[in-house]
Amino acid sequence: MYETREGRQAAPSPIGRPRNHRADAAILRAAVTVLGESGFQGLTMEQVARRAGVGRATVYRRWHSKEEMIIGALDTLMADFDVEPSGDLHEDLFAMTRWLRDGLLNAPEGRLLPHLAAQAVSDPNFPSSHMDTWVCPWRDAVEAVFVRGRADGLVRQDVNLTAVVDMLAGVVILRLFLGHGKPLTDEQIQEMIDAVLGGVLL
Repeated sequence: MYETREGRQAAPSPIGRPRNHRADAAILRAAVTVLGESGFQGLTMEQVARRAGVGRATVYRRWHSKEEMIIGALDTLMADFDVEPSGDLHEDLFAMTRWLRDGLLNAPEGRLLPHLAAQAVSDPNFPSSHMDTWVCPWRDAVEAVFVRGRADGLVRQDVNLTAVVDMLAGVVILRLFLGHGKPLTDEQIQEMIDAVLGGVLL
C-alpha cells in the first residue's frame, strides 16, 4: 500500500501480465463444446486448448483439472433466472417451466448436465453440487408461486409443494436425459401444468 496526494491509501500495481478475460471466455466455450462432443471421460485439457486457440499452459494456469474447468464453464454460462412473476398462477408456472425448458433442452449449456450427472454417479469425489445452480433458483421461484397461490386461497393446504415442483421439473429433466432430441412444445407444457393444477387447486 502507498499514500496518494490526498492522503488515501492505494493498492500497489499488480505484478505480471493482467489476466486475459477473452481467453477465459474462449476456453470455457471450448470446454462446453468438447464436453458435448466427447463426454467427460473423453475430454482433455489439450483438446480444449486447441479448440480455444490457446496454448495448453494458458489453460493450466487457470484451472488445475478438467473438473475445475467444467465447473467454471457451468457457473459462467448458466443464465440467471430472470422470469418476473405476474401474479397469475397459471401464467407464472407456464413462463417458469418454459424458461427451464429453454435452458436445459434448447441451450447448448444444457447438454452439459447428462455428462456431469454420469460423472457424479461414477466418481464420488466429483463436486456434483454445482449442478444445482441450474435448478435451485427455478425451484425456489416455482415454490414461491404455489405459496402465494395458497395464501390467496387457490391451492389446497394439504398439498406437498416440494412434490408438485418436482413433477414440473421432472418432465423437463426426463426429456433432457431420455427424450432423444424430441422437443417439448408450449402446448405440452400447458397440458402438463393443467394436469398438475387439477390436483392442487381448491
